[in-house]
Amino acid sequence: MATRLPVLLAVGLAVTASAPAQDRKKDGDKKNLPKLLYPVPLVAKPGETQKLVLRGRGLDTATELKVAGADGATVKLLGKKKSPPGNNQSAEKVGDSEAEVELVLPKDAKPGAVKLVAVGPAGESEPYTLLVRDDLPAVAEKEPSDGFDAAQAVPVPCAVEGVVGKDKDADVYRFEGKKGDKVTVEVQAARWGSPLDALVTVYDADRRTLGAADDAKGSPDPALTVTLPRDGAYFVTLIDAHDSGGPGSGYRLVIRKAG
Repeated sequence: MATRLPVLLAVGLAVTASAPAQDRKKDGDKKNLPKLLYPVPLVAKPGETQKLVLRGRGLDTATELKVAGADGATVKLLGKKKSPPGNNQSAEKVGDSEAEVELVLPKDAKPGAVKLVAVGPAGESEPYTLLVRDDLPAVAEKEPSDGFDAAQAVPVPCAVEGVVGKDKDADVYRFEGKKGDKVTVEVQAARWGSPLDALVTVYDADRRTLGAADDAKGSPDPALTVTLPRDGAYFVTLIDAHDSGGPGSGYRLVIRKAG
């Protein structure tokens, strides 16, 4: 019995000593997992083949991309590289690398259902949920649209797919409304990883402010509803609240009647 005790103690100490090392290895593996932050462009299109640039961390080591949530969807890795953030940008927010992919979605791909996963030497990333078009009429942003006189005309309802492409950029849209109409304006961006912190403002034809919104319900994505005071033209301006911008600052701007 006396001879076994030191042996048991030695085994116990060895197990105890190895456990923290194993935990550290697991923690290290987690840190080395790739991470998907957002795609450029931000909005995925059902029924089309499109190229996306995926921004994230550790994507330069990705060996494969996977897609789930839509029967018949495929994704192909075309290229990858280190891509450090620009001035005054953080790798936590905009990533340090990117992967170019070719994505094919079926026509019946559902919003909120399609997910991408990046595979690297250390394992798989957390799934990233794509912002997929719904049945609202899609409108592409057209530049220049940086002032009231250059405002882009859009219908109601619609979903504008755009990007705040540079610092201090402003996108301005014009729509027609009738007295008493209630119109909701909503930005979809940060919830899908976009670094954009949007601020929207609605003006009447005389450029008087009817309403403005920054954050909504704890999200950087603003939403507001205004009642139109008369028939005529109205304007929606969209900017970054911190005057930031860049190719990755994509958004989907939804304008529709409330109720």
